[in-house]
Amino acid sequence: MLAAVFLAAFDFNVVTVAIPSIQRGLATTFSEIQLIVAGYALSFAVLLITGGRLGDLYGRRRLYVVGMIGFTIASGLCGFARVPAQLVGARVLQGAFAAIMVPQALSFIQVTFTQKEQSLAYAIYGMTIGLGMIAGQVLGGLLVSADVLGLAWRPVFLINVPIGIVAIALTWWLVPESRAPAGLRLDPGGVVLVSVSLYPLIRGEEAGWPTWTRLSLAGSVLVMHLFLEYERWKTKRDGSPLLALSLFRHRSFVVGLAIGVAFFSGLASFLLLLTEYLQTGLARSPRAAGLTFVPFAIGFLSASFASARLAPRLGRSILQLGAALMVTGLVALVAVVGRRADAVAYILPLFVYGFGQGNLQAPLVNFILADVPPGDAGSASGVVTTVQQLSFALGVAVIGGVFAVALGPDPAAAKYGEAFVHALAWNIGLLAVTFVAAFALPRRQRVVRIAGPQC
Repeated sequence: MLAAVFLAAFDFNVVTVAIPSIQRGLATTFSEIQLIVAGYALSFAVLLITGGRLGDLYGRRRLYVVGMIGFTIASGLCGFARVPAQLVGARVLQGAFAAIMVPQALSFIQVTFTQKEQSLAYAIYGMTIGLGMIAGQVLGGLLVSADVLGLAWRPVFLINVPIGIVAIALTWWLVPESRAPAGLRLDPGGVVLVSVSLYPLIRGEEAGWPTWTRLSLAGSVLVMHLFLEYERWKTKRDGSPLLALSLFRHRSFVVGLAIGVAFFSGLASFLLLLTEYLQTGLARSPRAAGLTFVPFAIGFLSASFASARLAPRLGRSILQLGAALMVTGLVALVAVVGRRADAVAYILPLFVYGFGQGNLQAPLVNFILADVPPGDAGSASGVVTTVQQLSFALGVAVIGGVFAVALGPDPAAAKYGEAFVHALAWNIGLLAVTFVAAFALPRRQRVVRIAGPQC
């Protein structure tokens, strides 16, 4: 089930490493590159809540398999694309099918495991998101540099095909079917409204926030208000809204989402801008830039495994410990960037940052979903993943904008370090918000045991 989470995160990040090779191989324009990146992000984000609802209605295992089959085929189409338009279309399909398969994994955890098992399952889920993002940088850089069989950038997509085939086979063999109690219906009106309201944020970030996106973003606030009012009406009418507004009565859900916005906004921009700084500012190859992330990955994985045992004992303090360690790593990284040190100097700061991320990210989902009832598993899963994707877009837009302004219109290589330090300062501020917001969470994790017919 976690193969869906890994592949979705991997494909969200790997394109940034492969962009130069894609430009050379397909002779793409800048606007086409934007569409290759934005097509995936847009279709993924706007369909996530719908994907969760479809799993509730028609079976989570069934929708997972449908999503994984579509994602695997779309990955093959990406790898064999001959012109930019084919790659753009295949990326849109990838994002759409990712939105169908990813929410099922989180819902599966909620309705299958016992209280004791859920803590570990949520930790592994959070670890998988981070691992996919890191693998997008590390493995993506290695695949592009290796030029496997002379295929240049294509293996970054084709590698999904064997993973998808194995995941589909194992799902039919191992995963039990589950669905929400009878009575739920589809909410096409809600799908349209939420898609319209989210479009400007995703598209604006990828397009560099031209005037039309700023105006439409203002209009999306009104559309979002209409969506919420429509969902209230839908709840009273037949009890089948796309978004269960009752979720927002749970303090842990609301506060956890707020922490997620601050955390994921900083994380996404950090990964992207560190890659940009290494490859453009320091002129390192994709392979060398990817290998720089290895200490980060080691720290993240080590802490993720340990957090499954520590989180029940430390409660919300483990999130604050993670935020403090991430700040420590970033402060050390500022010093390293300031003196343009060699690759060895990056090892300790990135390890500490990754170790802190593992302590924060792995248990976070557990806090967010602690009080969510099983009947709302699909809706809650869609909301959590949607907020994560929107936070990625928001962080890259805002902190990426800070980086661009500090870089100036005609940047020299030396300016990249200064611009990266400005971006790191914003990341430190977001982590400070994360640390403070965690005080509003319950002191201890409260995981609801879900048993009986739901299992």
